[in-house]
Amino acid sequence: MLKPIIEAHRGYSAQYPENTLCAFRQAIAVGAPSIELDVHASADGEIVVMHDASVDRTSNGKGAIAQMKLAELKKLDVGAWKGPEFAGERIPTLGEALALSDTSNVAFNVEIKAFSSTKVVERLVALLHEHAPRGGSHVVSSFDVNALLQVRAVDSGVPLCILGGNAAKILHQAEEMDFPWIHSHFSTVNGDVVAAAHAQGRRVMIWTMDKPALFQHYVRLGVDKVCTNCPAEMLAAQ
Repeated sequence: MLKPIIEAHRGYSAQYPENTLCAFRQAIAVGAPSIELDVHASADGEIVVMHDASVDRTSNGKGAIAQMKLAELKKLDVGAWKGPEFAGERIPTLGEALALSDTSNVAFNVEIKAFSSTKVVERLVALLHEHAPRGGSHVVSSFDVNALLQVRAVDSGVPLCILGGNAAKILHQAEEMDFPWIHSHFSTVNGDVVAAAHAQGRRVMIWTMDKPALFQHYVRLGVDKVCTNCPAEMLAAQ
């Protein structure tokens, strides 16, 4: 039985501040071969790594990312909310995050929302190629089909992954749009979905799995990737 890829959700986010270089480096250090991150475009068109559309939850600032320039975003502390030992962590750009692949060969799963500018999409694709892992590629995922189609319009070779809370529903969408991956909450994924996806030549990722005992059930189902906040624990459970 093939082991699934272990993907660190926002880095090693159970122990380190999510979507920071610190969390990404720690995920790499424990052996995670893949890392999920989230991106938004700043007011001046820079692509930055943060889950929320605003900086309120995970920084010492307030405001919408789309209304702030990169220089302003870079002044924010995005580590101290997790613990004083992480004070001083800064919001990474996508380029800074992907550059970790240059030495580690880790693959990234870049979750996007629809961008208002084609130039931002072109910049995203350029960064994916500039820092591509050896012998592989980064992937782009989204809940928004239009966002994925924006990427495909720039480069049809980028692997695309549709996200959704209902695995059977998004498998149908993936078949219609010819997306190679489906990413769904583990509770909606069963053996029938996995078998159907594999029969179509598609692959299945589950999120967010942090329980080693339950993880084994999905290994037996044959899922291809497991997204987790606890990469060290899931790697040990394989």
